[in-house]
Amino acid sequence: MALLAGCADPTSTSGDSPEATSPAVTEISVPAGADSGRPRLSATPGGTPLLSWTEPDTTRGADGHALRYSFWRDAAWSTPETAASGDDWFVNWADTPGVIPISESLLLAHTLPMHPRGDSPYAYDAAASVGNGRVWTPAALLHDDGMPAEHGFVSVAPLANSSAGVVWLDGRAQSGGHDGDHAGAMSLRYAMLTASGERRGDAVLDVRTCDCCPTAIVSTPEGPLVAYRDRSEAEVRDVAVVRMVDGAWTSPIVPHADGWTINGCPVNGPALSARGASVALAWFTAAGDSARVRLAFSRDSGATWGEAATLDRSAPLGRVGVAFIASGDAAVSWLGTSGDEAVLFVQRVSPSGAARDAVEVARMDGSRASGIPRIVAAGDGVLVAWTDPSAAVPLRTARVQL
Repeated sequence: MALLAGCADPTSTSGDSPEATSPAVTEISVPAGADSGRPRLSATPGGTPLLSWTEPDTTRGADGHALRYSFWRDAAWSTPETAASGDDWFVNWADTPGVIPISESLLLAHTLPMHPRGDSPYAYDAAASVGNGRVWTPAALLHDDGMPAEHGFVSVAPLANSSAGVVWLDGRAQSGGHDGDHAGAMSLRYAMLTASGERRGDAVLDVRTCDCCPTAIVSTPEGPLVAYRDRSEAEVRDVAVVRMVDGAWTSPIVPHADGWTINGCPVNGPALSARGASVALAWFTAAGDSARVRLAFSRDSGATWGEAATLDRSAPLGRVGVAFIASGDAAVSWLGTSGDEAVLFVQRVSPSGAARDAVEVARMDGSRASGIPRIVAAGDGVLVAWTDPSAAVPLRTARVQL
């Protein structure tokens, strides 16, 4: 595989880029309510996009919320359905519930109920149920430690036989459930859920990770591949990957060591997309006090990685997304900056490193209230979802033809 070019800014186009068409951004209305937001975008194994989000549920009282979802059909979002609702959820700009297809007919919905014994706003659990949109299994916790600690930043990937691979950050060691010599550290954990909602294959993937950076997981021919922000004893917080091979988890590796040393969580996780054995990994780093968005490709299910490209070095905020489109190129999304505004960019990059000009999708407040934009393939373009706190319906989406 040809290696990625080492440096490009978000408005540059590589000379060997495929013939480009004029990009088009078309905003698509969302059948969501006031104070909607915190989107997730995913797709069925057959490629049908699905959007999920949370919004208030007044039938549940002042603290009630509903997890809603809609399919992309006939160039519009379908009438939304409710996957779950509750009056005791952790509702946060970065750690969000979601609905993910695990087959053409089954969905996995995950939520973040507050721990019944917790006296901290960050003592919450991660629960999941499986259903077909009409009937759902009872919501069951992904973990059995019983500790009033943080359990969140859930990511889901469909596996064979309508099962799902699920990863999450688990803070049980921070509440006294110690893991060997790493007492008090956040850990990364995995479980497989069957089509009936049964949990199997529990595993600890890393005993010391960054506390609150979103995770990512994809399915490859070798098995699940997971990306997350690691945390060394010296507070280096680079992005690492770990994969399952022949039914066993490998040791974590850092595909590209940025050397970002930071004494605190940047709340900026990596993104993954897979197409067969080809994988795209996007991430944010501010190593050396130079904020930038980076991208690397693997052609062997994450075992080895090509050189990393830099897509934006103009003080971006990060919050990245990535998706393989029909051509085999990757579309990368992130929040850049322009003056006092945040700018949502999408850029098309080929595995050889050819990059088209970055496309501006929207401008917004760069605060945490804007959340994390999401991206999913739609033909040779993408659907993008984001939160605009100033809008009457904050949840917004657009189709970007690349």
